Amino acid sequence: MMVSQWRLAVAVSLGALVVAPATAHTLASVDAGRGPVTVMVPDGYTSDRAVPMVLSLHGYGGGGDAYVRYWTRNGQVDKQGFIVVAPTGESDTKGRAYWNATDACCDKDDQNVDDSGYLRRLIEVVEAAYTIDPKSIHITGYSNGGFMAHRMACEHADKLASISSVAGAGPSDADRCAPAAPINVLQVHGLEDRVIQYEGGELRNRAGATRAAYPGAEATVAAWAKRNGAQPSPLAGVTRDFSDRATGGDTRTTQYVGDGASVELWAIAGEGHVPRLSDAFHEALVDWMLTHRKASD
Repeated sequence: MMVSQWRLAVAVSLGALVVAPATAHTLASVDAGRGPVTVMVPDGYTSDRAVPMVLSLHGYGGGGDAYVRYWTRNGQVDKQGFIVVAPTGESDTKGRAYWNATDACCDKDDQNVDDSGYLRRLIEVVEAAYTIDPKSIHITGYSNGGFMAHRMACEHADKLASISSVAGAGPSDADRCAPAAPINVLQVHGLEDRVIQYEGGELRNRAGATRAAYPGAEATVAAWAKRNGAQPSPLAGVTRDFSDRATGGDTRTTQYVGDGASVELWAIAGEGHVPRLSDAFHEALVDWMLTHRKASD
């Protein structure tokens, strides 16, 4: 699939099937050292009331502009009253934007860009420009962006309330992830994903050699439950209808419960790497983020 076709497929999956509502949010920008980054400010925002922030990370070869369109289409920014920040990663030697997330994904040229430090600075720049609720700062990412969300949870749990990863995976080396505090984690994964496989797998570098293995979705959430000191076995949750390909309960939810944070897995039957997600998913994702606040210090 050509990159342009892939981007279109992702855009359709993540929001084009949602009927566009009337929107009143404002588009602004900030700069954390790499140029302007779009900030979506909800209708009615005033500096005397703190609001949540969601940092939205694209997949390999994507860009922040696709996520501005995604959040515009689903209408959640104005409905729920939170700020969205939609950055674009640096470009590799093929001209494709990426995030340097884990050994497996997706610094194919070994450029070793400090995306972790950059995204932390970006959050702090937005905090300086707007009144952000410090207990409600969230990262959501797709594919490579999902891998990057996991890295941010490992390295900046002191700043974040939650991360949600769609078709991403946790760190390749669990021992290298030592979060400073419990953090809420949501893993969303299609059972038929053959790019980032539900059961785990390996990715290759530019030369075709294996880079590193990545854990499967269930191993990813189990590792986070252990880091958070949660119970060793998950609780079966409700079955949800998050796929737009068929009606009925297609998504199995499980949850690990801990004292300071929650870890969940939404496993979607019949969906691959570019899932067709329902309106109910978009709403549920935002509800999950905004209700999973940072634990009290």
